Amino acid sequence: MSPAVRRLSLLAVLSSTAGLGLAYGIGFTLTSLRFEAWGEPGWVVGLAGAAPAFAVLLLVPLGPAIAARVGAAPAMLAGAALMAVTFALMPVLATPQWWLVLRVVAGAGLALPWLVGETWINTVSADRWRGRVLAAYTVLLFGGWAIGAQLVGLLGVESRAAYGAGIAAMALCALPLVLGRRMAPGIPAAGRFRLRAALGLAPVAMAASVMGGVAEFGYVSLIPSYALASGFAPAQAVHVLTALIVGGVVLQAVVGTLADRLDRVRLLAGLGLALAAGVLGLAAAAGSFPAGLVAAFLLGGVVTGFYSVGLAVLGSRVPVASLAAANAAYLMSYEAGAVVGPLVGGAAIDVWQPHGLAVVMAAAGLAFTAVMLWASGRGRPTSSTSGAPGDGTVTPPPSEAATAGTPSHRRDRPPTAAGRTGPVDRPPRRSARHPASRRRASR
Repeated sequence: MSPAVRRLSLLAVLSSTAGLGLAYGIGFTLTSLRFEAWGEPGWVVGLAGAAPAFAVLLLVPLGPAIAARVGAAPAMLAGAALMAVTFALMPVLATPQWWLVLRVVAGAGLALPWLVGETWINTVSADRWRGRVLAAYTVLLFGGWAIGAQLVGLLGVESRAAYGAGIAAMALCALPLVLGRRMAPGIPAAGRFRLRAALGLAPVAMAASVMGGVAEFGYVSLIPSYALASGFAPAQAVHVLTALIVGGVVLQAVVGTLADRLDRVRLLAGLGLALAAGVLGLAAAAGSFPAGLVAAFLLGGVVTGFYSVGLAVLGSRVPVASLAAANAAYLMSYEAGAVVGPLVGGAAIDVWQPHGLAVVMAAAGLAFTAVMLWASGRGRPTSSTSGAPGDGTVTPPPSEAATAGTPSHRRDRPPTAAGRTGPVDRPPRRSARHPASRRRASR
């Protein structure tokens, strides 16, 4: 692929990400506010927020095989079409029970653009600017999310225009894929996905992914309800959610710079402490709308930092041949956290309204910090091929690292230094002209 085509290919998938992020923001905000308007208890609101994650957990292991069979662009387009259908049906099937079903279907549609899009970016990006491309990806995804949440506040939950905006967001996601479908990379066919082996490729990264899912989805799904219970007006609750997401976008530059300069595992430990401090700070700001906006902005940078720093650890520890399987396991870990966060957080709000959510998240942040400090203390120095020192993970046995998601007919060839499978290197045979051979012959 020439540099010009590579740039156009990245432009297509990154433009698609903007529409996907916009649909995220519209869907999650509509769901949270609509269930509140229906008077549903906190645990049901949390269940609605976690519903897409259930579908993602089930479909992500199949995503690489689907993309390998039909192609990257068609797989992403199919997911975008499925999400558009759910937006069209939401105002028609306007009951809590139907919306739970629709959110599960939306999660199934979400899984393909998310997983295949990240694989597309990692495949096309050159190593020398991979970090900047992934930073742009994060900004577009969460920036679109922030704009989507704001659109719901402007259009109103009862307006059909909000659902039309969701359909338009998926059209924005699909159009660059249609135009750039010929520049999409080929997705290699993989063998059977083995979750345990894939998780073992980078355990610290997987733990960060779980924590990111708990923190991000716990607050993205529940912060409108939390803000309403804290005394804010509905319009103010949407602004607090927007501040959280904007903070996640703007502060990514700071988190990324720290990840390149500091020990990443210790940075993750610091993010756990910052999460505990941030959620308690947001609880203390419950009576002041300006203070709540500032606290939500700072908290947004923390909750999105777990995912990006964990992804940096993953990229530095996993060989290219196993990256697709590791990325699928990473997304599954993230979605597992996305299921737990809203469910536990919503139940905590019911137990202690409104600050049960803050207590649960603070406890989770402190527990995560303890785990990361333990991992940092036991981590051994890694070889120069790991990409960054201090990732706190130990290279898994080749039998697992090289075979997670790798076709069986290639498992007898170990990975080369570049992470690709290659022929086995054998020592050269001694010829008759070798000195040792001549001495044996003379005897």
